[in-house]
Amino acid sequence: MGILKSERLDERNAGKEIIDKLKKYNKKTLIIHYSCESFFNLNGRTPRVTSICIKNRGNNTTKTFSMHIHAQILKKDFNNLSNEDYDIVERQMLKEFFFYMKSHSTYYWVHWNMRNASYGFEAIANRYRILGGNPRDLEDEFKIDLSDVLGKIFTYDFELHKPDGQLLNLSKRNKISDRDALKGKEEALAFENRQYLRLHMSTSRKVELIDRILTLEEKREN
Repeated sequence: MGILKSERLDERNAGKEIIDKLKKYNKKTLIIHYSCESFFNLNGRTPRVTSICIKNRGNNTTKTFSMHIHAQILKKDFNNLSNEDYDIVERQMLKEFFFYMKSHSTYYWVHWNMRNASYGFEAIANRYRILGGNPRDLEDEFKIDLSDVLGKIFTYDFELHKPDGQLLNLSKRNKISDRDALKGKEEALAFENRQYLRLHMSTSRKVELIDRILTLEEKREN
């Protein structure tokens, strides 16, 4: 029993140390979130990346990489994109994203569950490879999953998964506005319906939610 308590304390302390590090290096910390196509009914194809938002905590600015914005830059009708158009737009979007990553490769990238080939940094990199690009690798030491950190501090049932997922549920419990934030299934449906602006707004809002949750934890005294 004593060993279990000791292990739990060590895990909690490890989580608190990460929060303290992020607070110390606030000016070199980024918050990232992205949206993508549904994982289902793609016949094995990897889902397209539709929107990526990154908030720089140092200067409080947000950088956006979005399908509908890049389609307009490339003079495409984002309401009538062909599969070839989608590839061109997505490739250009991801090219600019990885250029940004290269110039911020020693920043801490705080995310929410972006940790595997289905959804995460690897999934984004794989999309760029599929489209013929050469993605930049980000060292694991600079990737920080806030949901995992909170799990270390409070145990991994710190928030319910239902009905809206831990991020939205936790935001509501802490009275953080989740206006414009969509659930995963709603984001996939928005892509199918070509509601790219709605997707962009959801991704942007979730970046703000992650940032606010991190700020609340940084202010916690114990």
